Amino acid sequence: MPETVVDDLTPSPSRPQPSRRRALPTLVTLLVAAAIVGVLVKTLGDATLVFHEVDAAVELRSELGDGRFRVVGTPLPGLVETMVDGESAVVFTLCSSGTFADVVHVGDPAELLQPGVPVVLQGAWTVGSVPGIAGLVAPADDGWHLRTDHMVVKHDNDYRVEEGRQADIESCSATG
Repeated sequence: MPETVVDDLTPSPSRPQPSRRRALPTLVTLLVAAAIVGVLVKTLGDATLVFHEVDAAVELRSELGDGRFRVVGTPLPGLVETMVDGESAVVFTLCSSGTFADVVHVGDPAELLQPGVPVVLQGAWTVGSVPGIAGLVAPADDGWHLRTDHMVVKHDNDYRVEEGRQADIESCSATG
């Protein structure tokens, strides 16, 4: 009698089982995507900070509250180096259009920081006394100060003061 051959009729899986080799690239891709999203959120968050001249920031002080914003102005003579909460700080008075605001900048100041050269600062309004205020030439001394932690000196390669900016510096110096 001839032997009967039995075919294996067991169904084979239609999809191969996922291997660990596929899981690693997927995990790496997800981590890279998460990092990119994190950087975008941080960058866009900083970009949405409101930008004010000193006079507008003082006028809007109650509306700004303790929220972070950017402010531009011209430092007056009399930069005071001190310590605040165990960190080095620079205290100075910022001016724009004859309006003054005392600043406590915590951390390293920009290398080109000097009186008469406009700066952009990032921080928030704080109620309280200003450390080192006695060393300031013309402090606002109004019970408020800007506590900042990011500073950029506004300059170009020309190093000449524009007429409008020169008038602003003179108006700040004349009222101080």
